[in-house]
Amino acid sequence: MLSHKASPGAQAGQVIGLDALRFAAAGLVMLYHLACTAWLVPSSEAAGLLAAPVGFPGPLPGPLPGPLPALLPLSASGWIGVPIFFVISGFVIAYTATGATPRRFLESRALRLLPCAWFCASVTFVLALGFAPEGVAELTGRYLKTLLLFPAPRWIDGVYWTLGIEISFYAFVFALLALGRTDRLEPAVACLGLASALAWCLAATPLVSGLDVLISTRIAKLLLVTHGCEFALGVVIWAASRRGWTGRRLAVAALCLTGSLLQIGYDARFTRHSLGLDPAAWAPLAVPLGLYLGFLGLFLLSVRTNEHLLRMLGRGAPALRAIGLSTYPLYLLHTFVGVLAMRAMLALGLDPLASLAAGIAAAVLAALAVSGWIEPVLRRRLRGLIDRHLQPRDGLLGRAASTRRKPA
Repeated sequence: MLSHKASPGAQAGQVIGLDALRFAAAGLVMLYHLACTAWLVPSSEAAGLLAAPVGFPGPLPGPLPGPLPALLPLSASGWIGVPIFFVISGFVIAYTATGATPRRFLESRALRLLPCAWFCASVTFVLALGFAPEGVAELTGRYLKTLLLFPAPRWIDGVYWTLGIEISFYAFVFALLALGRTDRLEPAVACLGLASALAWCLAATPLVSGLDVLISTRIAKLLLVTHGCEFALGVVIWAASRRGWTGRRLAVAALCLTGSLLQIGYDARFTRHSLGLDPAAWAPLAVPLGLYLGFLGLFLLSVRTNEHLLRMLGRGAPALRAIGLSTYPLYLLHTFVGVLAMRAMLALGLDPLASLAAGIAAAVLAALAVSGWIEPVLRRRLRGLIDRHLQPRDGLLGRAASTRRKPA
């Protein structure tokens, strides 16, 4: 169960392990950009900002001669943080939608998504004007598209690609709320996840050539074909945390996990190719799969032992909650803030490892400042605008979402 009485400082409904896990997921994505693509992918935003052909963790003239850098197997697998985010999102959104009206659900998602995205995009835009190689007109167009959360690229920073997928999932859940069918949330998302898993299972066979490429397109992502299995895993874990595991839930989770692992395998092969890595030099599939399965194990353990963890942490739970809340701005800011901090440290003569540490520290501090001081103010102002101009009404947005749960 999500309720607890263990920690007077913790928020009701807090799953304390999720705060640590999603921060770790953001850390993996940050490591991927700062300690991998910044050095290995000249066309990436991170490499363009770094503006120096420096290898990591030391000078590497040419295309990675000799043994690979020690950190590379981990940093080159940091993209696995995104599927982890989608699983967490499935869990959190299912919890958020429980008992909510459509209007309240939209308001909660808007307040969580928009203020931080708008502020971080604005910071990124200013930094891009000073350091990115693109011109003002190009950057301005990307910035405006980012403010609108436009679903198609390009954005002011490539990390915004995931927001359109999140919004697609929100729209799916909102439709159930608008129809008054939150009692069907679990089976509806399970069907979505099973369809996604089936597509990946078919793509793993020779029956439909090129299906893996087709279901990895931007349109497929927005239709939740690509990552629907990850969202469904999160929802199933949420349902099991409330009502226990059943044979049906175990079967759905197993099938969605299979689809998710196949999707991760496709991304691992694509990433290995885009990074120009020799598949014989390391195990590019084992590392992301191990990270993902380890995350799922810790996820299940944290949900199961949540009350014990809250009692054990006591007054430390709000601090961990603050770290968890910094995940979103960390994800949005780490490329520009982190890489530019690395660039400054390299210019001062620091070695690549020390520069990487400085970039990570700068990105984390910026994220904590945004989540702790700036985002709450922006959220309050947006809430005030919503309350003044969008008063609750009966009908589609105001009717209670749980009316069909009540017995006749």
